[in-house]
Amino acid sequence: MKDPSYSLLVKANLFVTMLLFILFLTFNSDYSPITSALTLLAAISSAAILVLALYIILFIFSFWRPKGLYIVAFVFIVAHLGLITDLFIYRLYHFHINAMVINILTSPAAADSIQLGLAPYLAIAAIIASFIAFEWYVIKKISNKPIDDAKALNKKLNWLILLPLFLVIVIEKFSYGTAYLLGKSEITSKFSVIPLYQPLTFTRFAAKYFDIEPKVEARTSSSGNEALNYPLVPLELKEKSDSVNIFIFASDAVRNSVLSPEVSPNISSFAQESWVYDNHYSGGNSTRFGIFSMMYGLNSTYWFSFLNATRGSLLFETLEKKDYQINITSSTSTSWPEFRKTCYVDQQESIHDSFEGTPAEKDRQSSDSLKTWLSRTNLNEPIFSFLFWDAPHQRSYPREFAKFQPDNEGKTNYLTVDESDREVLFNQYKNSVYYNDALFGEFVAVLKEKGLYEDAIIILTSDHGQEFFEYGKLGHNSSFSRAQTQSPLIIKFPGKEPRTITTLSSHVDIVPTLLSYIGVTNSPEEYSNGIDLLSSESEHRYIFTANWNNNAIITDETTMVFSNLPNKMFKNELRSTETYEKIAKEKSTIDERLILDVLDQNRKFLK
Repeated sequence: MKDPSYSLLVKANLFVTMLLFILFLTFNSDYSPITSALTLLAAISSAAILVLALYIILFIFSFWRPKGLYIVAFVFIVAHLGLITDLFIYRLYHFHINAMVINILTSPAAADSIQLGLAPYLAIAAIIASFIAFEWYVIKKISNKPIDDAKALNKKLNWLILLPLFLVIVIEKFSYGTAYLLGKSEITSKFSVIPLYQPLTFTRFAAKYFDIEPKVEARTSSSGNEALNYPLVPLELKEKSDSVNIFIFASDAVRNSVLSPEVSPNISSFAQESWVYDNHYSGGNSTRFGIFSMMYGLNSTYWFSFLNATRGSLLFETLEKKDYQINITSSTSTSWPEFRKTCYVDQQESIHDSFEGTPAEKDRQSSDSLKTWLSRTNLNEPIFSFLFWDAPHQRSYPREFAKFQPDNEGKTNYLTVDESDREVLFNQYKNSVYYNDALFGEFVAVLKEKGLYEDAIIILTSDHGQEFFEYGKLGHNSSFSRAQTQSPLIIKFPGKEPRTITTLSSHVDIVPTLLSYIGVTNSPEEYSNGIDLLSSESEHRYIFTANWNNNAIITDETTMVFSNLPNKMFKNELRSTETYEKIAKEKSTIDERLILDVLDQNRKFLK
C-alpha cells in the first residue's frame, strides 16, 4: 500500500473496539484464572475479527483520500455506538441486541415504560462527541505525518499487532473447542457475554478421527451456574403429596388438526376421557425448541443459555427427590439435538435411544423397549415415562397402515416435490399418524392391564406441527402458522371429568402443571414462563414461540413475527393467526406492551 493512512486509521480503531469488547466481560462473575484468561482472549479475538471484516468491506475507500477516511471513521463510529448500545442492553436484559430489542427501543410503549431522564441523554451525547473527537484527532494526526514515517509506523504495527492477534484467535478458538468437547461448561458458559462471538467446535472431527465423543457434565441446582437464575427461589414440596404415575407420549411433527376418529381412533377415544386443549401451541416450530419448552416450562429462547450451562430441568430434579423411577425412550437420538446436555443431562442412565431401521421400525422398537422396562419395574413405586416417536416426521409406516390413498407407496421425490404433491404427502402423513395411533392404543391397553391407567396422569402431545403448503410452506421450522406451531395436548387427570379447553395454552404449561400436581408449593412464576393448567387463576394473554432466528407472539387474532437476523432487523411482520396472511401496515396495530412483557420473560431466569 503506497499510502498507509487507511491501515493506520483501522488499527487505531482496533484498540477502541477491543476495549469495548473487553468491557462486556464485567458482566460475568466468579472468574477462575483460566476462564479470565480465555474470555479475555475471546473478547480480543472477536474484536479483531469484526475489525478485519470492516477492513475488507471498507477497503475500497482507501483509494479515495481524504474523504474516504472520513467515511471509514463514520462507519467505525456507528459500529462503536452499536457496541455501546449492546453493552447497556446486555446489562439490563442479559442478552445481546436483536430485532425484538430494536422494536422495544423504537416503540411508543418503550417511551412510556422506560423513563430515561436527562442524565442518560447527556451521557449518550458525550459518548458520541468523544467518538467523533477521537476519529477527527486520528485522521489529522495521520494526515500530518510524513509519508515515510507513516509507512515505517504501519510496518512496525503490523509486526506488533497482526501476528499476536493471529495467535490469539487460534489459541482462543482451540481452547473453546477443547472445553466444549470435554464438557467444561464452567468455561464455555462465560463466552456468551461476548457480542458477535463465533464459537468453534470440532466434535464431529474428534468423533470421526479420534473416536472422542463430547463429555456430558451435569450442572444441577447444587452445582449452580453463574449465567442462570433458575429457579428464582428453591422449590419446596409438601410434606405429604401424591406421587402419581406420569406417562407422556409424543410423536414428532403431529399437528393438532390432523387428529380425528378416522386418522387416530385410539387417541380420539382417549380424548373422550381427558382434558383436550384445543388451542394449544408448542414453544417452537422445531424439535429442539418444542421439547425444550415442554421439559423445562421455559420459553425456548433459554435453550442456548441452558445448553452452555449444561443445566438440567427442575422437573427431573423434583421427580428424583420424590423417588420416581424414570424412563426416557426416544426413537431418535437424544444427542442431536443436544437433549443429553440439556433436558436429560442428569438422566443419562434412564435414556433408551439406540434403535435401528426406518423411523417406523424404530417406533416399534422403542414401544417394545418401554413395555419391557415396565414389565421389570416395581409398579408400587412412582413412575415417570416419556416416549417419543418419529414416524410422522418422516412419513414412515408399515404398508398395512397405508389406509389413506393415493400414497405413492410411501415414496417421495424431494427433487421435484411441490404443491401438486400435497394430497400424496398428506396421505403419507396421515398413514404415519394412524400407525403411531395404533402404538398408542397398544400402550393404553398395557396400562389398563397392569392397573396403571385410571390413577395416572397420561399426556398425548407432539413437539411441533407440520405444514403441507396450506400457508405456502412444506414441513416445519419455516413459519409460525398454526399448521407448524399448533400441536395436540390431551391430558387425562385422575378422577377428573373430561372437558375441552379453548383458551390459549402452551408447552411451557406442562411442567408447572405436573410439579404443582405432585406437591411443589411454589408459584409457577418462580421457575417457569408457564401456568398451572389446573389453576383457574391464570390465563395466557398470548403465546410466545421461537426458532433459531425468529420469535413470534401469538394471540387469537394476530401473530407478530420478529427476526433476530441483522438483515431482517426492521422487517417485522404482523399476520393473521387464522390465515397467516400479512396484515397491511396501515391496518396493523402491534401491541408493544406484549413485546415488553416477552422481553421480561426471556430475561427472567438469567443473572
